Formats: sequence, C-alpha cells, structure tokens
Amino acid sequence: MTSSIVKDMRYFLLVGLFICFQSSFGQIRVSTNQRYLTTVDGKPFFWLGDTDWELFHRLTREEAEAFLEIRKTQGFNVIQAVALAEFNGIRQPNRYGDLPVIDEDPTRLAITPGANPANDEEYDYWDHVDFIINRIADKGMYVGFLPTWGDKVTPQWGDGPPIFNEQNAQIYGATLAKRYSNYWNILWILGGDRPAVYKRKVDGVEIERDDRAIWRAMAKGIESVLGPEAFITYHPAGGSNSTSQFIHDEPWLDMDAFQSGHGSREAEAWNWVLRDLALKPVKPTLDMEPCYEDHPVNPWDGKWTRKERGYFTAYDVRARTYRSVLRAPVE
Repeated sequence: MTSSIVKDMRYFLLVGLFICFQSSFGQIRVSTNQRYLTTVDGKPFFWLGDTDWELFHRLTREEAEAFLEIRKTQGFNVIQAVALAEFNGIRQPNRYGDLPVIDEDPTRLAITPGANPANDEEYDYWDHVDFIINRIADKGMYVGFLPTWGDKVTPQWGDGPPIFNEQNAQIYGATLAKRYSNYWNILWILGGDRPAVYKRKVDGVEIERDDRAIWRAMAKGIESVLGPEAFITYHPAGGSNSTSQFIHDEPWLDMDAFQSGHGSREAEAWNWVLRDLALKPVKPTLDMEPCYEDHPVNPWDGKWTRKERGYFTAYDVRARTYRSVLRAPVE
C-alpha cells in the first residue's frame, strides 16, 4: 500500500469518559458510579479513540508501525479495528495474501504453524493481527477489538457475506478470547455498524429481524473464556438509535453506545448521552462514531452535492465530540 492510500484511510476521533473491563490483567475499570472509566489507582480515564476499522486487513507491518507511532504522538489511547473487515474482508486477502477463515467458516481460522514474517508459509492472517495488537500495546494503547463487522451477521447491507449463526458465533467468540486471553489491552466491541434489531424488506414485505441471539452467543463465547468481568460493548449503526434501546439489559453489555455519525451536520449527541445515562441499571455510554472530517454530509439519499451539503470539517468533528462530553452531567 502506498503512503497516499494510507493517508486516505479514514482515522478519526472518538471521545468519551466511559468504561472498560475489570480483569486481573486490565489496567482500567468502571467507576463506582458506573458512569466512566478509571485506572487501577482510581484516576479518571479519558477514552480518546481512533476508528481504524481496516487496520488489520489493509496495512503491512511497516505501514501499521508508522501509522501507530503517529497516533501515539497525537495522544490517542484506543485504536478501534476489526478482525473480519467490512470491505470484502472474508473473500479478499490481506496485504500478505492471507484470508482470515477457511471456506467462509468462522469456526475455522486460517492458521498455519509458525509466525515468521519472513516466511510466507508461516506468517498467516492472525499472526499479522497479533503483531499489530502487540505493537499497539507496546505503545501503551488499547485495542477496541471488533471480532467482525456487522455485515457478517446481518444481510441488511454491505459486502458480507453473512456467515454467523448462534452456534458458530459462540465458538468464534471463545476462539478469539482464548487467543487473546493474556493481552491486557483488549476492549471487546460487538455490532460493527449494525443495529441488533431492525426492519428490512423481503420480497417486498417489511419484516423485523432480530440478531440479538447471535450477538448474545458471541458474547457468551468470550465470557466462557474470560469470565463476566471481560469488557464488552457494541458499535451500532448511525443515528439516534443506541444500544440502550434494544440491548441495554443484556448482562454482557458493559457500556451503551450510539453513533451520531455522518447523516447531518448537526446531531443532538448530548441528548442521547443524557437519555442513556438516565436508564437503569446505570451504564456508561459513548458516541462510538461521530462525524469524520472530509466525509460527505449524508451522501446516501442521492441528493448530495458538494455545494449544498459539502463535507464535514475539523470544526464539525470538534463540535460533535465536545458536545457529547461537555454537555453531559458529571456526578
């Protein structure tokens, strides 16, 4: 990948005072009032995250190293990336020619003996994921680790293919949890830009689809290895819909989240924070994906123009993130 392509990848700011996990190897945990994160010595932890969704799939070792060093110097402390990537991540090999799973079966990781990056027969897709997560840890940052993008669960939209059901989702979750059980910097994020419950048309008829059982099974697989103290949250689709509206009461969900996203220049993110924080049981909440600088404003309805809607600016990004944090009450 050329440096210009690296620059073109969209890496942007996510901000929040929120949760993590309470494990024997974790370095941050939920505050006693369940509203934000603290370090092990009780100091508040401010989640400054970067959405590097395609990091594992698109970059070489050298490119990842250079990129992560930039993010470290910029002060980011969470790097959010997806194991089974959004853009044809199942069928298109990574930069080293490797696929993540065999025959599109998430219970069969494409793993080879050895991990020598100089040996193509040894260095597989998951060795590359390991390398990047280790480099993130070496730089003192956390990984917001998505086992899969949501299109591998739901056929609502995206490249897919949908490959998960309740049975293989649990096995896949447990497999990844075992592989990364000794990593101190893993924050588990399910969902991958998809709602847990949504409506779609099938043969012209609108039906409601409920994928909660699949996500529940994946969380169960993770917790079967790491225990209920493993931190798990969920990255929903854009708009006002939050995890709080469909899966807030799920015992595996440690943090609510919403995506104020890219549909309009203004979004009342502060009201969505207040809505989520008012729920019982109390859980932290996070704007998991605010608007991105240089992203077109609502380009999906066929009415987008450069002049009328244009692109989000650095001001838009700062305003969105500031409002989601500074307008929220602090106890």
